[in-house]
Amino acid sequence: MVRSVVRALDVMGALGKAREPMTLAAVARQVGMHPTTTLRMLESLRVRNMVRYDGGRYEVGPATLELGRSFLCQISISRFAYEAVEALAARVDETASVGVLDEGQVLYIAIARGQRELGIESVPYARHPLYCTALGKALLADLPPQRVKALLGPSPFERLTANTITDAGRWQAELAKMAALGYAIDDEERRPGVLCIAAPVRDHDGKVVAAISVSGPAFRMRRTGLGALAQAVMEAARTTGEKLGAPPPAPSRANAGS
Repeated sequence: MVRSVVRALDVMGALGKAREPMTLAAVARQVGMHPTTTLRMLESLRVRNMVRYDGGRYEVGPATLELGRSFLCQISISRFAYEAVEALAARVDETASVGVLDEGQVLYIAIARGQRELGIESVPYARHPLYCTALGKALLADLPPQRVKALLGPSPFERLTANTITDAGRWQAELAKMAALGYAIDDEERRPGVLCIAAPVRDHDGKVVAAISVSGPAFRMRRTGLGALAQAVMEAARTTGEKLGAPPPAPSRANAGS
């Protein structure tokens, strides 16, 4: 570990967390260094435009914005999708999937199977409707009602099972429920006997860019406990979002039920 690099990063960290430009004395005090040493660090960073000096105070410089942009350009949900589903499938012993919104449908970009028997057969890059899948509900949760309506099309929606929600009004209520819980459920709405739980994955702007889910035979999912499975899915979504720079989630407004 190079001590001078660590010190420079400490200085950058102090400036980045500050709500306003800092004096030399304030920076030195924050990082626990002598003012003379801190000044040398600040001046070196200023030469590289990592720090800006104005009116006797220091703040982060324009070069930090370029670094941030580079980071955001390099990260993508596709980089972390397989890692996320493999970890989730191993944790719950059921099929885990990551899907994205594409051309008005759910596009599955990663799938992992954790069960040993009686599993759910799914394949990457398959597409399914938004209205009858937990992934679809999670992907649409933050969108304005008019945008959701445009994506879903006119109701009644095609009934695929006895549990399929075909009425637009009831479907909007389902989205409100999902927003309160933090996760969505497909309760045998696309395929009889199959239950799925999904949660949205957010990026650095807090925008929903994907959703992650776990699915399995309804009887086994209920036996395991929907509350425990929902918690695992939400944690997987949060972990994946953190890798995309997502901000901390808001406190849950409701507890997951079994």
